[in-house]
Amino acid sequence: MASGDLLGVSASGVVAAQRAMTTTGHNIANASTPGYSRQRVEMETQVPQASGNGMVGTGVLVDNISRVYDEFLVSELRDTTSLNKYLDASYRFTSQVDDILADPEAGLSPAISDFFKSVNGLANDPSSSAARQVVLSNSRNLSDRFAYLNDRFESLREATNKDIRATVGEVNELSKAIAETNMAIVRSRELTSKPANDLLDQRDRLVQTLAEKINLRTTLQDDGRMNVFIGNGQTLVVGDVASKIDAVPNEHDPSTFDIVFVGAGGNTVITQFLTGGELGGINQFRSEVLDPAQNELGRIAIGIAKTFNDQHKLGMNLKNLLGDNFFSEIDHDAPLTLPSIHNKGDQQIKVDITDPDKLTTSNYQLSFLQGKYELLRLEDAKVVARFDKLPQTVETDGIRLQLKEGSSIVQNDRFLIQPTRRAAEMFNLEIHDVAEIAASSPIRVEADIDNLGDAQINVSQVTNTSNETFKSAQGQLSPPYVVRFLDSQNFEILDNSGKPVKVRMSAEADDPAIDLKKHQGETHATEISETGGRVISETPARHERDEKLKSVDALGVIEGPIAYNAQTGVQVFPTAGGIDRGIQIKVTGEPKAGDTFRIEFNRDGTSDNSNALALAELQTKPALMGGTSDYAQTYGQLVSRVGSKTHELDINRQAQKLLLDQAIQSREEISGVNLDEEAAELIRYQNLYQANAQVLSAANQTFQVLLDAFRR
Repeated sequence: MASGDLLGVSASGVVAAQRAMTTTGHNIANASTPGYSRQRVEMETQVPQASGNGMVGTGVLVDNISRVYDEFLVSELRDTTSLNKYLDASYRFTSQVDDILADPEAGLSPAISDFFKSVNGLANDPSSSAARQVVLSNSRNLSDRFAYLNDRFESLREATNKDIRATVGEVNELSKAIAETNMAIVRSRELTSKPANDLLDQRDRLVQTLAEKINLRTTLQDDGRMNVFIGNGQTLVVGDVASKIDAVPNEHDPSTFDIVFVGAGGNTVITQFLTGGELGGINQFRSEVLDPAQNELGRIAIGIAKTFNDQHKLGMNLKNLLGDNFFSEIDHDAPLTLPSIHNKGDQQIKVDITDPDKLTTSNYQLSFLQGKYELLRLEDAKVVARFDKLPQTVETDGIRLQLKEGSSIVQNDRFLIQPTRRAAEMFNLEIHDVAEIAASSPIRVEADIDNLGDAQINVSQVTNTSNETFKSAQGQLSPPYVVRFLDSQNFEILDNSGKPVKVRMSAEADDPAIDLKKHQGETHATEISETGGRVISETPARHERDEKLKSVDALGVIEGPIAYNAQTGVQVFPTAGGIDRGIQIKVTGEPKAGDTFRIEFNRDGTSDNSNALALAELQTKPALMGGTSDYAQTYGQLVSRVGSKTHELDINRQAQKLLLDQAIQSREEISGVNLDEEAAELIRYQNLYQANAQVLSAANQTFQVLLDAFRR
């Protein structure tokens, strides 16, 4: 019996030592396997055997082969990995936008500078065909630059969509693999009642890889299965059942892909809840960098097009016609209003830009709720307007909404409004003939050569050429004007269009347009012009009139007398009586009675550079961002913002990489394989095996001696 006990004890020791060496060898073999957790053989004494001399030991038992594992460190590594991939993906795309915008040759700044440089050149020589041709050439270059930058942004948008679709496919494959591994782990436990270490490591590696793609949370069931949650609590894996996510076109904008959780009740959009992993990084780049940058580029395009067009229309070209649109009218054509695919009404909404200065780079959501329209600015989630009907002008944001077509709208119908997204794409030159560039002012002012005073008249600004005063087809003012000083302190504005109707009257009549003191007793006629003004003309006179009086024959009074202040000068138009002809004209200096000034259409004013100067001044005029920034400054701020964001992401990802390395190191210190330690363990278990083998040999010899004694 003793010999048999010794044999059993030694045999158990040999088996235990063999298991230990096998496990150590397994550790050494997987020393470089990512995510492998080193394993340890856990031995315990076998149940002793009762005897007359007490309890006799029966050897050793391999109770378990466990992995050295720390759940907290693994979870920390998973979260750190997810954030690291989030920052990497966002930086990878953001740095490309930074490179595009900040390129000293391909960026927008050089094109804007060259364009306005050519406009300044035109102002220096407005009659030069060469200067005009340079303006057109640089205008086309500016248009091409907007198109190039917009194309690059669209390429990045397509790249994000491509990466999203690919990553979504990887997430679905990983979730399926995790579910299958869950099943294998449960089956292994049912067979052995022990944990399947290698399968557990495999599942951890799958979850770790999944965390690189999307932010997640995990929980363990009692039977060892792992559940995986994503987004806003959606269950991607439950036990051995895997759900799916999908990339689908946005309900408003098919050029943008949303990420949805595919559930039994339909798709749930989870894009906004992705805050980690590659999907989260791509989404962050798209919403915080790409969309604002493209919108900002569009805002600059709209600002240049509208302000330049508005000023160009206030000028006159070489054909003696008022200026037309220089660039495409994108303030009306560019804004997009995209209805939701879920809308039940048939209304279509149109948006126009009313004020580029107040225009933001945000998109908007227009919803119909409780019988009212509600306009939400998505940039800051602020409701900027509520109204009952259309059209409506949102003064604070420089846009106007109106009904394009349709008659019905239903509760919860909504529209995505993108005022500036495609403006850069639509920025085009409309003028192709150098003669159509309106470099001159449409009006000119002249002092009569016989004026005795030193008063001067100047055009301050042309503000509106769409009224009846300007008849571009005829190349004339309607009517032309004369400013006549009655004395040094009073003047009147006269209609110089002519076509009087004669009505005789006595010279003694009260007529302020005639100097009665000089012509007492003489007979004159009052004539009424077709424009309704009082007109003066001389009958076949018995005298020779004063030359000053002759110079104002057939003039109708528009307004007067008007008080004049030689110290400050006086605005002629708009008049003191409120008449506004779309021009601002001012008289300064010391006039004399009878001094006159003509205001007329600037026909053949090819050498006039007034409007060219006004166009050139737009380069430094703060026409955007609430009157705080010009075109170049606005673009510079865009470049600065993207550059700062790129730098911030670079710093954060480098810092996160250090944290990731530390998390990996912390896990390796606990779960990683140390080859020196394993070599020492191997020697120890080898000695243990040899020692137990010696005991086994001794037991065998003893048993053989006993058998030999019985044979004799």
